[in-house]
Amino acid sequence: MRRNKIVLSFGIFDFNDITHEELTKLIQIQPVKVFIRGEKRNPRNPNSPLIKQNGWIMESPLDKYSTFEEQMNYLLNILESKMEIFKLICHKYYCEFSCGIFVYYGNEESTPWVHLDNRYNDLIKELNIEFDVDLYVLPNDDVAN
Repeated sequence: MRRNKIVLSFGIFDFNDITHEELTKLIQIQPVKVFIRGEKRNPRNPNSPLIKQNGWIMESPLDKYSTFEEQMNYLLNILESKMEIFKLICHKYYCEFSCGIFVYYGNEESTPWVHLDNRYNDLIKELNIEFDVDLYVLPNDDVAN
């Protein structure tokens, strides 16, 4: 039976005056994914659409079965520890927390919760960060995930 999971990331988008490598050096964290404007979204598909904007994405190293709170606290620790750097970045470029919640019905688990507490709210007062959440309710087959 599949277990519910949460995928939480922090992304920086729509930058043209700095490279992905310069962002990585400035933040001192390796991104899990980068998007390069003009490249194919899927290089193996000749009909793949082109990426419209540069992107740099980091995630927590916690597994996808960790709670939203655990994953968010990990990312908040990073942002808070580099507040001056992220103030510059988040006010200049589009920054976003992206949260994907994958719920497999019939697995007898409760739906994962997303709670944005005072720590998050205090950070948002300092930084210009959007929050995007997508909920996926999927059939539960017996394939382990």
